[in-house]
Amino acid sequence: MPKGKKAALVAAMELFSEKGFDGTSTVQIADAAGISQATIFKYFHTKQDLLLAIVKPVMENFFPHYRDEFFDGIHNCETLTGMVDFMVHDRYAFISENKEAVKIVIMEMMTSAEMRGLFVKLVSAKDFDFLGELLHEFRRTGEIRDDIDAAGIVRIIAGQMIVYLVQANFTPVLVTHEDQDLQLICEQIVRTIKK
Repeated sequence: MPKGKKAALVAAMELFSEKGFDGTSTVQIADAAGISQATIFKYFHTKQDLLLAIVKPVMENFFPHYRDEFFDGIHNCETLTGMVDFMVHDRYAFISENKEAVKIVIMEMMTSAEMRGLFVKLVSAKDFDFLGELLHEFRRTGEIRDDIDAAGIVRIIAGQMIVYLVQANFTPVLVTHEDQDLQLICEQIVRTIKK
């Protein structure tokens, strides 16, 4: 990849995650990358094209890979507690390691129909039923409540994780013992979904 293109992508990722897509100008990206605006537009016709150049590969290439690793990890768990513990720790580690890209994807999914469409396409791929497979794995332990469906599992776990991530990023004084906090989250989730 040419140096100018790579510099634009790196600077855009940092600025988009910090200031949001709409709060970032191509002038700011060029300044942060140490290149001219003309160099940005040489590789990307619009700022939206630059955003998609960051997000599309993450979603199209990394999502299936991480999805498969994720389900391999769940499949190796024998109990509901083990599955929840794996999900919470695995997703927390993934988000922590990919914080900038995750922030960009989340912010853009809230405002961009194109981004939401790309995400829905990935989650509902014809070759893999994400929600169906997730429910199958949780049901195989025989420990989950009968009234909990796959969407419910995702909402319950994601809700706990999102609130914790917001606390960690915006009110870090509330997050004093990460390992203990994650363990408590796991215990709360298990109490909510267990028979």
